[in-house]
Amino acid sequence: MTKGYVSLILHSHMPFIRHPEVEDALEERWLFEAMNECYIPLIEVYDNLIKDNIKFKITMSITPPLMSMLEDEYLNNRYLEYLKQSIELTEKEIARASGDDELQGIAIFYNDRFNKLLEIYKEYDYRLMNAFKKFDKLGYLEIITCSATHALLPLMNINPEAIEAQIATAIQSYIDCIGHAPKGIWLPECAYDYSLDHILKKYGIKYFISESKAVLNASPRPKHGTYAPVATSNELCAFGRDMESSKQVWSSFMGYPGDFDYREFYRDLGYDAPMEYIAPYINRGGIRVDTGLKYYRITGSTDNKKYYNRKNAMEKVKKHARHFAEGRNYQIISAYQHMENPPIIVCPYDTELYGHWWFEGPDFINEFIRNSSENWTYYELTTPGEYLKKYPRVQCCSPSPSSWGENGDYSVWLNQSNHWVYRDLHRCQQKMIRLANTYLDPTELQKRSLNQAARELMLGEASDWPFIIKNKTTVEYAVKRINIHIDRFNKLYEDITKNSIDIKWLSNVEKLDNIFPNIDYRIYGPNKLQKLIVNG
Repeated sequence: MTKGYVSLILHSHMPFIRHPEVEDALEERWLFEAMNECYIPLIEVYDNLIKDNIKFKITMSITPPLMSMLEDEYLNNRYLEYLKQSIELTEKEIARASGDDELQGIAIFYNDRFNKLLEIYKEYDYRLMNAFKKFDKLGYLEIITCSATHALLPLMNINPEAIEAQIATAIQSYIDCIGHAPKGIWLPECAYDYSLDHILKKYGIKYFISESKAVLNASPRPKHGTYAPVATSNELCAFGRDMESSKQVWSSFMGYPGDFDYREFYRDLGYDAPMEYIAPYINRGGIRVDTGLKYYRITGSTDNKKYYNRKNAMEKVKKHARHFAEGRNYQIISAYQHMENPPIIVCPYDTELYGHWWFEGPDFINEFIRNSSENWTYYELTTPGEYLKKYPRVQCCSPSPSSWGENGDYSVWLNQSNHWVYRDLHRCQQKMIRLANTYLDPTELQKRSLNQAARELMLGEASDWPFIIKNKTTVEYAVKRINIHIDRFNKLYEDITKNSIDIKWLSNVEKLDNIFPNIDYRIYGPNKLQKLIVNG
């Protein structure tokens, strides 16, 4: 008997890190690693579940920058080169490990794994979106959108036109790729405030994913906490994150990924091997980077790591997936007794956790779904869209402004380290609005420049850059990206307003920042394209 539902939601995002102007850009490897360790392994999981006639439903947000990069010919060619190099390195490692059966066994595992990745990549014609679109069409996967460049929307509400441009562009980009409009949205960083409601409603969005605080602190207080969605006065539904299931994966103390049998993330051949040996497989500038060949398991808080044992890791995956399923089952049974509609447990995570940070993550998802299909469970897997279709009557509340960042507010993205970003962006937003209201009947060249100005502004608005600055990771790169896009925007603004457009420079920038080929700058002005977008 079904007493409730579990909704697993994977947020898939990469900032736009396409750099054809740079030889072997370090940042492009972020995407290639995610393709190797997260996206293709998940595609394999979904395909195997379908082959085994396992009924399941899962939700993935795929952000517009990630969609764009997964469809990009240049990046796909670069990834194919990267994957073939990885296979070549494993072949050398198998030979190098001769005489050490344990080490050689791991090298063989990686060689088999990389060859399987290549096989799947070829199967989908070197375009991973072909796989995700297939799962969407078959009804197993509900793909939701995000803002156009993962901009933290509440920090833009001084210029609501800029928020609307982010949403409109995201919807149009989604329709162009998937072929139909999205039902839901992952608000970047789960950052919500009241100003977003009418815009999301206007563009046909039915629901969004929120931090637990947004629902738990809603007004009036929700009757069932995060076990049920709440609806704003605009009939926009918020699904709050379940904290119990979140802690079992995210927590550094009790989370599954920290188990000693799992693969150690921070130990990679790219740093351990002699430079003369590893040089062809790291950055061409001689910078040591991860190769994806990690031979050790977590072991414990010691530098004396033991070799990774795949069999033991898979046994632990089964144990943890069963424990996770049993936990959700217990929650459903307990909540069901006190609710009119069956409860729903919403489990949102970054996709990149599953496979990149937690190597065994896709295997965990596979085992959890298989457990969930068994007769002992009192829940079914569903998506937020499917749940609302079955149970459209939702309590009306005003969700609390919040995010899933530290402190549950926006302070990760707005603090002493990065506050300067918004002053410049807000000025550019005002200039873009002015352009859209001024150039109502542009020449073809002006239109190209206006569209590129919109692209540059949106790329500068990405929440990734202030996040990186706050966390002190690749700060130089993040600052450079913000400044590059602001500088390009300002040059375009000056060229347009002075009627002195540099065609050669414009053409080059269009090739570099080629996201959103169908963007229309008029989304910032009075002649918005909302009706066209929603009707698809």
